[in-house]
Amino acid sequence: MSSQRIALVTGTSGELGAAIAMRLASEGYDIAGLDLRAPPVAGSWRHYSCDLSDLAAVSTTLEQIRRELGPLRLLVNNAAYYNPVSLWELSPEQIQRTMAVNVTAVMYLCQQVAKQMKDTGGGNIVNIASIAGRSGSSQIDYGASKAAVINMTATLGRLLAEHNIRINAVAPALIDAGMGKVLPAAVKEKYLQNTPLRRAAHPREIANVVAFLSSDEASYVTGSTVDVNGGL
Repeated sequence: MSSQRIALVTGTSGELGAAIAMRLASEGYDIAGLDLRAPPVAGSWRHYSCDLSDLAAVSTTLEQIRRELGPLRLLVNNAAYYNPVSLWELSPEQIQRTMAVNVTAVMYLCQQVAKQMKDTGGGNIVNIASIAGRSGSSQIDYGASKAAVINMTATLGRLLAEHNIRINAVAPALIDAGMGKVLPAAVKEKYLQNTPLRRAAHPREIANVVAFLSSDEASYVTGSTVDVNGGL
């Protein structure tokens, strides 16, 4: 396995992606942050601008990262598209956008990065799923996309093990960041009332689980989805 510790984290312009990037940087990873927008505050990583719904652009960006930083040892698929609208207002365009970013891009990144890892001795992939992928969601397109991520993770866990590549997912419930701040008030209140710990997660609490799954401490964990949901 390559001695370089290069990690690609998608969605680093958001609070959760930034928290994950910073946590992994503290573990000695050199971070490539990929997002459509640059982070509002400069982080300790190199930013790459890319629209994840454009797979040609994703391929070009992956090659640029490999050329500039080296082969990837870790991929964290954190970026996601979420736009809260009612079932009756959900447009074909939104359905396509959700699936393009949350499913197709994740699958493509897993495939392409796994090719790199296979050629360099192995690595780790962590996908950010959601409780919505376990129990459904008021936002049907988002919930369906995260269920696909959980299934994809389980399948790839079996397919990639022989290549010394571990892949796992984290399924948070409500996070006090990003999507958690744009949820309809009634939906957010229902989550908090039903959560035994009676609060939302802090981004760093999710980042800590990502760091664990990426470490040798989790060396016998693959194909799993870890629920981080406050007891739901």
